[in-house]
Amino acid sequence: MNKTKDVASAQIYRRDTETDRYMIEVALDRYEDIFNEWDPAPFKRRDIHPNLTEFFEECSMEINLKHRVAIVFYLPKGEIDLEKQEHCIRGLRNHFGFAVHILRKRLAHVERHAMRNIVIGISFLAVATLLERKIDATLLSSVLVQGLFIGGWVFVWEAFSAVLFKESGTRAKVKEWERLLESPITFRKEIKP
Repeated sequence: MNKTKDVASAQIYRRDTETDRYMIEVALDRYEDIFNEWDPAPFKRRDIHPNLTEFFEECSMEINLKHRVAIVFYLPKGEIDLEKQEHCIRGLRNHFGFAVHILRKRLAHVERHAMRNIVIGISFLAVATLLERKIDATLLSSVLVQGLFIGGWVFVWEAFSAVLFKESGTRAKVKEWERLLESPITFRKEIKP
C-alpha cells in the first residue's frame, strides 16, 4: 500500500527540486482567502477556512508520512505583501499547532481512560481469582465469580481496543498535522505550468 501511495503522490503532487519536498499547492485570489471570512479576529488569531483545513487534511493523508511537504500559495501578480504573508504564516502555524495540541489532548484522555480500565479489569480478575479459591461453589457464587472474570476481561479488552485500534487514526492525524506544522510556507506570484 505504501508503494501505491508513493506512486499516487508522485503523480498528483510536484516535488520541489531544491528541498525534495512534495508541494501542497493552493491558488488564492487574495491573502484573506486563507481564513474563515466569518471570523473578525486579526490574521494571526483567525480560524483557517474550513475548506482549506479539509484540503490540507486530504493532501496530507494522500502523501506518505515518510515524505516531507511544503505549502505553496500562489497569488495573482501585484498581490505580494510581505507583512500579510508573515501574518498568514503565523496564523497557519497557530492553526496547525492548535490541531496538534487538541489531538494530543484527546490521546492523553483516551490513554488515561484506558489505564483506568486496565486497573479496574485487573482488580476484577484478581477478586474473581481470590473468590474462586476461597468460597464454596454454589450457583450464586459461581455466577458472581464468572461475572467478575467476564467484567475484568471486558475492561482490559476495552483499554487495549481504545489504545491500539480506535485511536490509531488519531495518532496518524497527529503526525500529519505535525508534518504540516514543520513544513515551510511560501507565497509565489503565479502558478508555473
